[in-house]
Amino acid sequence: MKKILILSANPKGTTPMRLGEEVREIHAGLERAMHRDRFVLEQKWAVRPRDIQRAMLDINPQIVHFSGHGTGDEGLVFEDETGSAKLVDGEALAGLFDLFAEQVECVVLNSCYSDAQASAIAQHINYVIGMKKAIGDRAAIEFAVGFYDALGAGRSVEFAHKLGCAAIRLAGIPEQLTPILHKKSNISHDCELDDGSSFEQEDHYHRLQKLLKAEAWLEADKETTAIILKVSGQERGGWLELEDIKKLPCRDMCILNHLWLKHSNKRFGFSVQRRIWKNIRATEAKDYLTTLLYGNEHAAYAESFQYFSDRIGWHSLNYFLDYHELIFTKEAPEGHLPFFGFFKPFWKTRIFVLDSAFALSLSKWGRLCSNLFCHLDACELFQR
Repeated sequence: MKKILILSANPKGTTPMRLGEEVREIHAGLERAMHRDRFVLEQKWAVRPRDIQRAMLDINPQIVHFSGHGTGDEGLVFEDETGSAKLVDGEALAGLFDLFAEQVECVVLNSCYSDAQASAIAQHINYVIGMKKAIGDRAAIEFAVGFYDALGAGRSVEFAHKLGCAAIRLAGIPEQLTPILHKKSNISHDCELDDGSSFEQEDHYHRLQKLLKAEAWLEADKETTAIILKVSGQERGGWLELEDIKKLPCRDMCILNHLWLKHSNKRFGFSVQRRIWKNIRATEAKDYLTTLLYGNEHAAYAESFQYFSDRIGWHSLNYFLDYHELIFTKEAPEGHLPFFGFFKPFWKTRIFVLDSAFALSLSKWGRLCSNLFCHLDACELFQR
């Protein structure tokens, strides 16, 4: 299910716009679309700058649509606390969307002279549409209807942009060249698994995609581990050591991440796990006794891995789950899958308070996680 967040603003003292009609037409188009069950529409009106960040956090949209006024390089027009105009420039918007780049797929700025902001946001988001000059209400509505009709029919963003422009022309409005589509420069088309893409013909990815489509999460997780061991040349050994991580082919890791993101609606995948890890990774341990016994580095890795496992649901109530106890449903915590079954199983039970085997096992898995995510950063996996 993809969430479309519509942000609207028409402050006091600005030209009245037909924002309600635009939203109503978008909603009506999606309601009759072939794939209407794939989209949910969320709306925020009279939006202030702080409302944007709150809506992004609360709704977690994949598509963000702004309807309102634009002023060119000065920015888009939102509202302040009194309902008057408040400008937000492209740099500020780009910084915000950078924080949500793993979640947001497309941004539509359906406002006059918004091309400068679209260009800035496209540094971080795969597809951004802006208007290179003034656009009338009728043209803006026709574009929005055509664009979302195409998405509702299962078409790509690029096709939807073209149909939106065609809809303007079909309505007899000479503004079909105003909407401009910006694409992030390093979108990896190798990782976009659409029907007919090259690696769909590779047996292991074909199997994995079928399993993920069927939401057979347990089998998909096992298939993912098998693929990683195969592409790293560690099928015989059964798991990866630290020195093996850098041998993981970037292309294969990109494909795996893309497939998990795509079929879990961005709930599962290496990039989701990496974001969580980056937020909790500690370089200074908090536990004095563990630090004293094993040193700060070991203690910090151990603590980081335990915090990470708490966040993604691998650890609960002072207990690390066995593989068969993991949650193989979409209701699992964010980042719960795929499990790192390609790392050697660790000592999960603390026999006594100062159990060195337990502490060092946690430390090793913390180091393995850190190295894995560093390698994937080097592959620029999370810039795709």
